[in-house]
Amino acid sequence: MQAEGLPELIEWILEHNLPFSLNFYRENELSASYEDLQLEESRVIEGMLAAFKVIELKLPNRSLLGSLIDRANLSSPHKRTCGVGQSYLVFDYQGQIAKCQMQLHKTVSSVDNQDPLTVVRQDKAGIQNLSVEEKEGCRTCEWKYWCTGGCPLATFKATGRYDIQSPNCNIYKALYPEAVRLEGLRLLKYSYLTK
Repeated sequence: MQAEGLPELIEWILEHNLPFSLNFYRENELSASYEDLQLEESRVIEGMLAAFKVIELKLPNRSLLGSLIDRANLSSPHKRTCGVGQSYLVFDYQGQIAKCQMQLHKTVSSVDNQDPLTVVRQDKAGIQNLSVEEKEGCRTCEWKYWCTGGCPLATFKATGRYDIQSPNCNIYKALYPEAVRLEGLRLLKYSYLTK
């Protein structure tokens, strides 16, 4: 979905009290190429901020800190964007195991292995989910423990590196303060209702 249509979708989702998560495009073997769908920063920021305005008008009683911005969980600090290569693995229909659902075609083990998670953790050939402290451009960022440098696979596809900040860094920095503000407004609204 294009960012411009996001406010209408969010309004419908909130009216129906549905859970949601707003994530940016991830290329896979069945999708268009990254170059064809590369994010245009200003359009994404404008579309997301317009969606945030809709949320502000219809604040749900549940926290959205873990679902507003591209896999970022603003509810608690962390050093890695996800569990890829650490505490996460994906099974395909044949029992083959990959590090990430976006790379099911790059398996590293199978269900026949006695300890497939150890194999995933030791694999240095595929996607590398480095700690945010190891990423150039992230070490001094005030949002580093919430953003963690973004999706390692998306960063690698855009830059050819795992040890660098996300190409969406400016988008994140523009949206994070607004997401936190929305949560503050939500807490204020519902704390008055419980007194």
